[in-house]
Amino acid sequence: MKNSNSKKWKKIVAREYGVQYTEISLRSLSPESKFIIPKPFYKQIYIPEGKNEVCYMGEKELNEFVLCLKKKYLEKSENYNKFEDQFIKFGSQYVKNAKNISKTDLSKKSNNELRKKYIDYQRANLKYAPFIWVQFIINDLFANYATEIIRLKCAENDKNINEFIGVILAPYKKASPAKLIKIADSWKKLSAIEKEKIYKKFQWLPCMDLHNKPWAKEEFFSHIKDFKNPTKKDVLSYGQLMKKNRFTVEEKNIINIAKRLAYLKDLKDDFRRQGTFYARVLFLQIAERIGGSIDDVSYLLQEEIEELLKENKKLSETTVIERKKGFVIYYNFAKKVRCHSGNDIGMAIKKFGLSVEKEFTQEIKGKSASHGKAKGKAVIVRSVSDLNKVKKGDILVSITTHPDYVPAMQKAKAIITDEGGITCHAAIVSRELKKPCIVGTRIATKVLKDGDLVEVNADKGVVEVLNGN
Repeated sequence: MKNSNSKKWKKIVAREYGVQYTEISLRSLSPESKFIIPKPFYKQIYIPEGKNEVCYMGEKELNEFVLCLKKKYLEKSENYNKFEDQFIKFGSQYVKNAKNISKTDLSKKSNNELRKKYIDYQRANLKYAPFIWVQFIINDLFANYATEIIRLKCAENDKNINEFIGVILAPYKKASPAKLIKIADSWKKLSAIEKEKIYKKFQWLPCMDLHNKPWAKEEFFSHIKDFKNPTKKDVLSYGQLMKKNRFTVEEKNIINIAKRLAYLKDLKDDFRRQGTFYARVLFLQIAERIGGSIDDVSYLLQEEIEELLKENKKLSETTVIERKKGFVIYYNFAKKVRCHSGNDIGMAIKKFGLSVEKEFTQEIKGKSASHGKAKGKAVIVRSVSDLNKVKKGDILVSITTHPDYVPAMQKAKAIITDEGGITCHAAIVSRELKKPCIVGTRIATKVLKDGDLVEVNADKGVVEVLNGN
């Protein structure tokens, strides 16, 4: 039975983060970020689930936050332009800061100088990170509203409605994953020098967090040579659909913003991962000073890193080993960030009145993100380390997808995710690849098992299990 207090919390996302970035994500919604967060709050906690950290937020606080964003952006869409400008400004500054660090000879810096560089990096990171949360929320608000508009206008063409929605709400510009797919067309014709340049341009794509390594050149070449650009055409082009359905000026404005937010959805990963990639030299140097690896540093809080550098101390291997197995991170009653592992995880979960969410249905339904049907063997991807399990013709089943999932998505016949909406990463890339995709099932990774034979009907948003292993 669920604890009655669990109603005070809402499960938001599950991500494969270490302590470093989970802390940044936590702080992004606190009063530290009031310059962009209209209703900041402390009631957040991340708890381990499998190989991921699951974010829970206070239901009341989250609802108030969403309502503020709805009033500020959806009901007053003229405010959106400023938000987008700031998003790009602070994202670009974050990457620029990291690039500058990468060009610095940190080995000659004292511990105190290195600590200041680290603080500067974290400050730039925390200036940008809150925009990711705002984008996450308003993207869904605009995408859902735009979808309603399209459904009403395209009702007479109901058979192709999901395809129409995908075409109309496609990002107005291509971020890195889509650009990489496009390059597949001419890869074999490129010279060795051109291929080298492309590798250097995209090697950072897997760097979601410090413990995620950039692509090695051989690995990158192996991935991209198998890429194939789909030849299947859309039923109608964006321009044809807009002209045919005679959207009003206001409706066009909502659709336009939804398309821009769909682009920001992927652009956020460009900024985030480049910032992490270029800052690796900083964290490698920190690791050397405190006696650990870059992976170890990923599981330390900011105040812990600062103290180790300031006091010239070595990290606790025991603490890091325990946190790698799973950790909880939250604000305590004194509004201080706290991180616990081991036996303290269960105590913290009980203290906050959380309980593991259990689903009582085997029916797998979600939103149709890219039309089509496919049948194949399910492969469950809960973290980056599971991606190599995906073989050609499999059905990729994951919590969500990220840019480094694209090679596996290329191999898959279809994609199913627990999270996401019509403009999420899985949806956008699947439409680029012309592969069936169902998002937002909530339970697919829990219900399905590796080897299950499944049929994906992305036209109806339904997954059917045909038989077990």
